Amino acid sequence: MQKIITALFFTLIHLSAFSQDTIKWGYKGYSGGMFIHTGYVQSKSFMVYDLQCNAIEQQIKGATFGIGGKMSIYLNRYFRVGGEGYFSTCKYGAYKNICRIGWGGLTFDVLYPVKKWAPFIGVTLGGGSATHLIFIEKPQNDQWAESVVYFRNPLYIVNPVIGVEFFTSSRISLLFKMDYMLNIFKTDHPYPQGVRFYLGMHFYQKK
Repeated sequence: MQKIITALFFTLIHLSAFSQDTIKWGYKGYSGGMFIHTGYVQSKSFMVYDLQCNAIEQQIKGATFGIGGKMSIYLNRYFRVGGEGYFSTCKYGAYKNICRIGWGGLTFDVLYPVKKWAPFIGVTLGGGSATHLIFIEKPQNDQWAESVVYFRNPLYIVNPVIGVEFFTSSRISLLFKMDYMLNIFKTDHPYPQGVRFYLGMHFYQKK
């Protein structure tokens, strides 16, 4: 994965230099849209403890689903910068524990528009948090209190992205992308990693 990230960064630098030599920079319009996503994530094994201090091994592992949005401005035909925000939820284990990640940050994309298609690569730099709700015993459908472990830990992310847009008109495109979010500071907190796939619509207003 580190090799992929390194290759993405060098490609971004190369393409940005290319566009700077061939296209004048300046405000060229904006775009924005909403996206749904799914994927498969997995964390390392970790321990939680009940009221008797008994250790219980856990591992985040399973499908994740979520929604979010993105806004960008175009500085030339090939380069856009903006911001995005998402949340993603994974339920795992026999008791359907919940891990929800919310994140956002600055986005940088390099595009290669070809007729109605626009392949792109990019990266998001930002942060967020992971919220964990872990059931120590099987939850019952009643009004009695149950033993749970709840905690939240911060995330500082580098999120490489690759995708493609298909323009249905000059103002609307269908966008598909995939990413792999990396927590850049190593911690002991459980952190699920994996590929996510996004699908949504982009709306454009260009000069």
